[in-house]
Order: sequence, then structure tokens, then C-alpha cells
Amino acid sequence: MLDTVIVGGNILDGTGASARRADIGIRDGRIARIGDLSREKSATRIDADGRMVSPGFIDAHSHDDFNLHVNPLVPGKTVQGVTTQVTGNCGWSPAPLLPENRALFIENASFLDSGLSYDWQGMGEFLDSLPPMGVNVAQLVGHVTVRCAAMGVEDRPPTPAELKTMRLLVEQSMKQGAFGFSTGLIYPPSAFANTDEIVELAKVTAKFGGTYHTHMRNEGQHIFESVDEAAEIGRRAGIHVQISHLKLAGKTWWGQAEKLLAHIAAHQKQGLSINCDQYPYPAGSSGLKSLLPNWAHAGGTEALLARLRDPVKRDQIRAEMLEGMSERGFMKIAKWNDVMIAESQGNPANNGFDLTELSARDGKPPVDVLLDMLVQDYAKTLALFFTIGVEDMERILRHPDISVGSDGIITSRPGREDLTKPHPRYYGTFPRVLGRYVREAKLLDLPAAVRKMTHLPAQALGIRDRGRLQEGLAADVVIFDAAGITDLATYKEPLQAPTGISHVFVNGVLVAQDGRETGAAPGVILKRQGAAA
Repeated sequence: MLDTVIVGGNILDGTGASARRADIGIRDGRIARIGDLSREKSATRIDADGRMVSPGFIDAHSHDDFNLHVNPLVPGKTVQGVTTQVTGNCGWSPAPLLPENRALFIENASFLDSGLSYDWQGMGEFLDSLPPMGVNVAQLVGHVTVRCAAMGVEDRPPTPAELKTMRLLVEQSMKQGAFGFSTGLIYPPSAFANTDEIVELAKVTAKFGGTYHTHMRNEGQHIFESVDEAAEIGRRAGIHVQISHLKLAGKTWWGQAEKLLAHIAAHQKQGLSINCDQYPYPAGSSGLKSLLPNWAHAGGTEALLARLRDPVKRDQIRAEMLEGMSERGFMKIAKWNDVMIAESQGNPANNGFDLTELSARDGKPPVDVLLDMLVQDYAKTLALFFTIGVEDMERILRHPDISVGSDGIITSRPGREDLTKPHPRYYGTFPRVLGRYVREAKLLDLPAAVRKMTHLPAQALGIRDRGRLQEGLAADVVIFDAAGITDLATYKEPLQAPTGISHVFVNGVLVAQDGRETGAAPGVILKRQGAAA
């Protein structure tokens, strides 16, 4: 007898093959049978009634490791069909920590944090501390975290002893269940590292069959050099490279998507294993402090705030930021209304407004609104940055071999009134692709889009038993209406579930139905072969 039978659906198996009418039987968390199951007995029977039945979506780029302790059911993800997410991206992971620099890291990561206790040290302790979850998790170990643990937020190369500590932390993390290693080369202290340092840590990851995920050093003026650096790290370390949230940031650099894709393809033709992921929006999101020059971050949050309070240093930061908005500058924004505040802990009335609007409200220049807000928020401010050209974004989205990842960040806490305005991608990424860009814009066909969300990231990242509908594989399954699936989350009202997704199963258990989580928590931590159990 089967646990669940899904009958009458059109199966998209995740490989890019056309839909076919068949039933699916689930037993003990696995896909037991695919075919005509009209006469099979089961505890639960679901009539898909001509809807699409696909593998659960794999969010190739997530930051929910800073959220799972307080929001373990992750409803924003499950209601949009996500069943597995890759966490620990952009160099940020909640572990490993070392006592001597623990406080420095917690301060530095505060713009991501939903209220973690940080009462762990190693990666294994962190993973063991996670509560029952609504999704599966593949956890990366972050370079920001490892470097901070070994040497604080210092703008210098590591000593041999510090590099040895970093290698050991990455090795221990891989043994304890990390899936790979990530860098955020725009975020201090990761930004202070040279290529050789990253190669050494990627080599450790490669020994365990892990993958290297990178938020590159530059996504605008120097994006081609940044791709070359990522490729160099992959070649020298002998590791698969995953370029995070591929984009061209900054209007000056728009219109080069075709050239960028060809540049990446040239490295692939030379034998490099390299893939990318992308979110389908013209805005990104990160800490507001990421707009400051790198030198301002050296020494950690207290040192940063001291510089912002010091009139001379503040003038220097202000001048560099204003110069940085020029065509040759370092900043990724060109106009102050490119920046919308998602969460200002010190003044929630700022949430949902851009810096031009706040400047008019407060009667002071936008740059001073920004700097004052960072001081008031203890540098925890989360913001959205409208820097991506829509035509470039759509051209990258049409590429068949670029995965979908939300890059979603949410800092809300259960039991509190939620005044935040996070990026709508946290609730809308996957239905946005299927509704807006498949059904409406016809940028790609439905089987190809589902493959970009399922089998493609599973293949690229080494997630072995998910991403396809095949007998024997894990029963992560989504039932959706191709004619009705629609993202409803907007920049002003981002906490809205999509429509058109009726059922979401994780390991054979129903976790979301008709836009609501069920309360079930069957998710597991995915570990590579060879990692300690």
C-alpha cells in the first residue's frame, strides 16, 4: 500500500522533457511508482486534475541559515514550491565560530540575523542545533565567517598560522556536514583576501567533493576580471564553481549580458566546471553598509561606527561615496532612489522608502540620511538596490543552464509585528519565473524553466537524489497550475504568498497547501558522501 497517490497530473520530470500524463505513488518518503496507479490503494489520494506535477524546487542561493532557528517552517519558501535550499552563501554562515572573535562576527552578520543565539562553535554543533524544518538544507561554510574567526576583520593577508586555522575550520566544517564553501568578495573581511588565500581554502573543500560558490569581487565595471578570478580558483583548486546571482550591476555596464555569457562559456569550453544562478528581479538586497568603502569596515562594527561618528573620517567616507557614484566609482548605485530601506531597526518608519524620499522627509542630503541611519541601526540596516538592467536580466534568464536562486533574506521574528519590507523574491522567485516569464513573456518554455529549478541545480551542486521525478528518489513534489501560477509579492507589499501552487511535498510529507504551510517539518540536512554522520 502507498502512502500517497497523486493522480491525473501532467508530469514534468525535471530533465527538460515534455509533460506526460501519469500518476505518482509515494511510500516512506520516496517516489515508489510512476505510471497508471488508478487501482492502487493508498492512505491519501490527491487528484491533480490536469495540473503540473514537478520535482520540488531547489533554491540554489539562500540565506535562511540565519533564519531557520526562528522560522523553521520557512513559509515564504514552501508556499512557492521550494523543497530544498542551499544556505551559507556570499561568504556568510553562522558557523564555525571561535571564542576570541565571536562577538566581531555576530556584529558583522547582524543585517542577516533573525535572532540567533550563536551558542555553538563548530559547523556540526550548528547543524545539530537546527529545529525540525519545513525544507531540506544543503549548508555551505562561509569565508567571511572563517576569516573573521581566524583573524577578525583585518585588512591584511593572513599569517601562516591564521591561514592554517582557516584551512582547519573549513576541513572540520566539511567533515561535520557542510556541502561546500562560499565567498562574498565584496564583504569585508572576505573582500580583504587575495586569490591565493581563496584557492587554499577551496582546495580543502575539493578534497571532500564540495563546491565553490562565489559572490564575485565585482559585478559591474570589472565583472569580466571577476569571472576570470572565479575560474582561476576553480582550476587551481580542482573544484566546481558556482557563480552566485549572475548580473550586470550599474547602468553604465548594462547591455553586456551576451558578452558575459560568452565569456563564461569560454571557460567552460576549456574544461572548467562552472555554473551560475540568478534571481528574476532588477533589484538585489544586502546590508546598507555594503555601500561604504572597504577600508571603513576594517576592525569590525565598533570601528566602523567610530569612523562614522568622527567628523574627519565621516567627511572622507562621504566624499568617497559621492565620488563612487560616478561612472568610474566603486559604488553599485548611480542615484539615491536606487536604494530602498527594507529594515531599519532603529526607525521602522524608514522601511519601504528610498533614500531620496527619506532625504525630503528629513531635510538633509541622502548620503547623510544613509550614514546617520547606519549609526542609529548599529550598521544592521537591510536595503534593496535597484541596479540591474531588465534586458540583461531577461537575457540571462533565457539561458538554459543557469539555475534559479532567490537570494532571499528575511529577518522577521514570530510573535512580533512585522514592519520590515524584505525583497519580494523571498516569497515570489519561482512563481515569478513560471508565471511572468514562461506563461506571459514566453522567454522560455515550461519544461526548460522547471529544469532550471530542479535537475540543473541538483546536477551542478551534487544533490544526488533530488531534482527529478524518478522512482527511488526522494519524494519532493510540487503540484501547480501552469495557467494560474502568479507571484503576488511586491516591493511595497512583499510578504504575500503566490497563487496557483496547490500542494508541496518534502520527503513525501505535505508541507504547504493552497498558499499556507501545514505545520509539518520533514526537512533534512543534506550531507555529501564521506561527511561525518
